[in-house]
Amino acid sequence: MKDMLSTRHPLPFLLLAAVCAAGCTGAAEGGRSGGAELSVRRGDLRPRLVLTGEVAAARADELKVPQTPTWQVQVRWMAPEGTAVHAGDRVVELDNSPFTAELDDKRAKAADAATELARQEAESRSSLAEKQFAVEERRTELAKARLAAAVPEDLLSLREHQDRRLAVRRAEVALAKAEKDLAAQRAAGTADLEVQRINLRRSEREIAVAEAAIDALTLRAPRDGILIAARHPWEGRKLREGDNVWVGMTVAILPDLSTLEVQAALSDVDDGRVRPGMEALCTLDAFPAETFHGRVVDVSAVAQEAPLRPLLRSFPVRIRLDRLDLERMRPGMSVRAEVLGPEVRGALLAPRAGLDLSAARPRARLAAGGLREVRLGPCDSSFCVVEQGLDEGTRLRGGEG
Repeated sequence: MKDMLSTRHPLPFLLLAAVCAAGCTGAAEGGRSGGAELSVRRGDLRPRLVLTGEVAAARADELKVPQTPTWQVQVRWMAPEGTAVHAGDRVVELDNSPFTAELDDKRAKAADAATELARQEAESRSSLAEKQFAVEERRTELAKARLAAAVPEDLLSLREHQDRRLAVRRAEVALAKAEKDLAAQRAAGTADLEVQRINLRRSEREIAVAEAAIDALTLRAPRDGILIAARHPWEGRKLREGDNVWVGMTVAILPDLSTLEVQAALSDVDDGRVRPGMEALCTLDAFPAETFHGRVVDVSAVAQEAPLRPLLRSFPVRIRLDRLDLERMRPGMSVRAEVLGPEVRGALLAPRAGLDLSAARPRARLAAGGLREVRLGPCDSSFCVVEQGLDEGTRLRGGEG
């Protein structure tokens, strides 16, 4: 009967056998391990740490908001980022409408001050001429009085002689008074004119400041280069037209392309894993088929907070590339950087899948069951160097599915 079943209907028989085999195997292994078995072995490992960053220039000319009478101005126009500019080209225009509106008023005030100064100078000259004429009249009167008093006494009566001498004294007093009035007029006129000249100079200075501010609000390229928009200091994005900016704030950058490098971020949880001198393999996200070799030249000693995520802290890392591709590389391009640690040869390696790295101390999942604390060295994406806690050939259990 069995032969008849297997001969005439082979498919049901094969399905039944497969179900039985699967059930028996699962029952035998299910209690032993919840995942694939792994083993600790000897081998070589070179740890790799992947960082994200961007192309940046080590040196650049920064175009900043100039000193203006107002603290805040607005970006009215900016050349598109990546534009090739030449020395003297207009690259950014800041809003100068507040200064142009005031400039007409300042010029009108300066014109009024100039007119008032001219009027006062004319009045001063006229008053001074009158006082000088009065002095000359008094001098003439004094000369006549002295001439009359010079007649011998015996030719005149005593009364007439005394009257003539009295006339001399009166003429002298009148001359002294006229000279005093002239000096006072000269001093007063000079003071009034100086005050008015100060007002005029102040108005002219205000006009010059406003004109200089208007001219300075047009930012021009100091040399040939590629224009890069600066980042907003609080919003973590590039500045654009319509943004408000402040005196001294960087608006645009002209990078020195010969100093291009990779500036990356090392998470604070990986502190100490990257050091100057380590080799790096950098790949531009825009050109993933080509790898640029480089070397870490600096790791900041102080972690910085991300502008929009203050709980995330990272250490700035600078990577100098062995060669540059100035035809394709541009500041701001995103980069994937693999930093290579020193190679470890003949080390005891444990698969990361068999390790629990979430605890305060790493633990290995034993295939026989249970967990064992271990001390680990450097790791890559697949293995970790075991310094203590496991032997070669130890069987580990993969992570629970």
